[in-house]
Amino acid sequence: MRRPPRAPDQPLFSGPLIGWSLLQGAFAFALVAVIFIVALSRGMAEEEVRALAFFSLVLTIVSLIFVNRSFSASLITALRRPNPALALVLLAVTTMLGLTLLWPFASGLFRFGPLHLDDLALTLGAGVLVLVVLELLKPLWRQRLRP
Repeated sequence: MRRPPRAPDQPLFSGPLIGWSLLQGAFAFALVAVIFIVALSRGMAEEEVRALAFFSLVLTIVSLIFVNRSFSASLITALRRPNPALALVLLAVTTMLGLTLLWPFASGLFRFGPLHLDDLALTLGAGVLVLVVLELLKPLWRQRLRP
């Protein structure tokens, strides 16, 4: 509410904003695709690869939420600002991932194989990598978004 409203004749999404969104999506997709392809090429079981890719995808999406929480503020500033909805989303994501990993019925429903600690570290690393890289790119892209 600190910004003035957008002029009615301006487009809703600018070219640089669409570019930023495409960059984020392409980076997250490429990272999950690399994890998927490398896991398959190393002979991992199909069910384990499916779980690995799914968990990596979910954690990269959570990272995108944090990256886009505030475009003008730093990540630390954005994290310090209370957000009950974000807390509920994170609780729901954590609960669902835990259920799909630990409850045999849910694992069977999704046809997920077991994930080991190194697999879980890889999925967490994918989320952290997306967060760090996009946070580092954000100030550079912010200059393009200014009119």
